[in-house]
Amino acid sequence: MKIKKFLNNREIRVKLIVTMVLLLLLILSFFFTSKIENFLGLKVNYYNNEVSKNEIEKSNFKVCYLDVGQGNATYVKLPDGKTMLIDGGNIPYSKKVIDKLKSENITKIDYLIATHADSDHIGTLPSVIDEFEVENIYRPFQIAGTGTNAEEFVVYEDEDLASVYEILQDKYNGNSKISRVTSNIYKDFITKIYNEKFEENGNLRNSNVTVFYDGLKISGDNYYFEFFSPLVRDDNVNLSDYTNTIGFATKGYGTDSSNDCSAIMLLSVFNEKFLFTGDASFSSGSDGVQNYEETDFINSLSNNEIEKFKNISVYLVGHHGSKYSSSNELLDIITPKFNVVSVSEDNNFGHPSNEVLEKLYNRRKGNDYLLMTKDLGNISFGLYEGNLVYDLENREVSRNKVINWYTLSIMVYLFFIFFIFSIRFNKGNKDIDNDSKVNKT
Repeated sequence: MKIKKFLNNREIRVKLIVTMVLLLLLILSFFFTSKIENFLGLKVNYYNNEVSKNEIEKSNFKVCYLDVGQGNATYVKLPDGKTMLIDGGNIPYSKKVIDKLKSENITKIDYLIATHADSDHIGTLPSVIDEFEVENIYRPFQIAGTGTNAEEFVVYEDEDLASVYEILQDKYNGNSKISRVTSNIYKDFITKIYNEKFEENGNLRNSNVTVFYDGLKISGDNYYFEFFSPLVRDDNVNLSDYTNTIGFATKGYGTDSSNDCSAIMLLSVFNEKFLFTGDASFSSGSDGVQNYEETDFINSLSNNEIEKFKNISVYLVGHHGSKYSSSNELLDIITPKFNVVSVSEDNNFGHPSNEVLEKLYNRRKGNDYLLMTKDLGNISFGLYEGNLVYDLENREVSRNKVINWYTLSIMVYLFFIFFIFSIRFNKGNKDIDNDSKVNKT
């Protein structure tokens, strides 16, 4: 009788009908989950191409962006089994980088690339060189020494490029625009690379040291690695004519422009392309009249080269997401599928900048277009069942940040149910008042 009386109450019946209608709409919405999530922007942090570590290990190549805080370090395992390390991050990450390489069963590094002299890129490399044999080392055309200006600058005794520096300084009356670096970590790096040896056929040989330049290539089975910047200086100085270093003197942008000595490189492996631009910039934030390295690089590309840069698979976002890198002109050419930002939480530079994040968002090709080491830890790319996929070190951390439509819709539904049953209709209130008056009389 109580249930019948309960259901005979008009207000209760209306509330139950509204509840059932909302439940039906909720269930129907599940058939359109993907479209609703895309419309509401709920899937921005979904990791649709993520696989397990075991599945990544089945890939015949790997590109792993290491979480080294506010710095860059990338380990590459190539299809022919050769290994590459691009930068290494700051000194405090030395153990992490070395441990990662050891976990990959590496005893020798075939290619070591220091994109430029800043400590957040090369800080760990002296320790890495101490720990592993290195066969080929690629360095920037930046001169190690001491002194606050050109007149007081003294080239470091272990700097193999001293004679070239003096020749160009004399030729341009001290205005050669060669980057001079006085940091101790860069001097330590220079000492290490010119004293490094590797074993070949039972004999120890000096490592091959090369200054990278536009046109330099590394190739093997199913891959090639090509440098497109810095550009060779107009002098066309062949370093081998004066030094033990291979390569050419490259264009400089002044002593204070270490970032614009960065290597801009393209790794093509099978049908996937990975772009590295170091800290190259397109602007200094001033009047914008002068072209910087990123702009010069773009302007130097032939039509055939531009084709190589279309539809990049993974772009290591330039200069950790600085607003002075990743120009619209560059992003319009490369239109990357995935963007990796190597950055630390709450860094002092505000990286990545909102301007760059907006540019990347406007060109996104999927919901997982943006991957940041500060959130996800090491990010490893490889092929699985013919598709480019990745493994995230901090998998559970990333998943906990996702709100999907199932969760959100049920929360909203329960809220409405609570709201509906917590209010009373006006008519119902009047009926109760009338009933009270009848009872009193």
